[in-house]
Amino acid sequence: MPDPDQINGFVLAGGKSRRMGQDKGLMRLGDQPLVRRAAEILRPVVHTVTLLASPERYGNLGFPVVPDRWPERGPLAALCTGLLVSDAEWNLFLACDLPRVSGKLIELLVARIRTARAGAVVPRTSVGWQPLCAGYHARCRAAFELAIRQDRLSIVELFEELHPEAVTSGEMATAGVTETEFVNINTPQEWGQLAHPGNESR
Repeated sequence: MPDPDQINGFVLAGGKSRRMGQDKGLMRLGDQPLVRRAAEILRPVVHTVTLLASPERYGNLGFPVVPDRWPERGPLAALCTGLLVSDAEWNLFLACDLPRVSGKLIELLVARIRTARAGAVVPRTSVGWQPLCAGYHARCRAAFELAIRQDRLSIVELFEELHPEAVTSGEMATAGVTETEFVNINTPQEWGQLAHPGNESR
């Protein structure tokens, strides 16, 4: 039976990184690759950290690595894979290409998970839901698997069925978290602005 008190953590690093032109998860910000940074943000507040990625590319980082059970099916397949291999009721997922996410945000998510009645706890900013930095209960597995079989791969569209609890911008601001933490890195230009702030205007 899943442990009701335990929260497991998963880092999503299985994307193709087509626009970046190289594997985003292994790009180094400071002295560590993005995937390790995400894992270290999760580590203090979860029981285990698992990478949802290619074992061939990520197997040497010191974390368990699990490949997508449904390759080429996008982030929903990664979320479902994590829920299927987890022994916890609640699971916290973080995409590796959200390098501005802070420990404060993760702690806020955990606090909301501890009191949640819905099957998902998801930040919602002025631009919408942020489903790849969120908590999902094990009972989401059935809905996720059915959606994959039916080729309905939009996580946000599934929220019409799951009715997640939203972590609002106001709650985040009270916790010292800003919406800029959800800016993801998809292109060399975006990476340049993150890795070398101030250079983009030169």
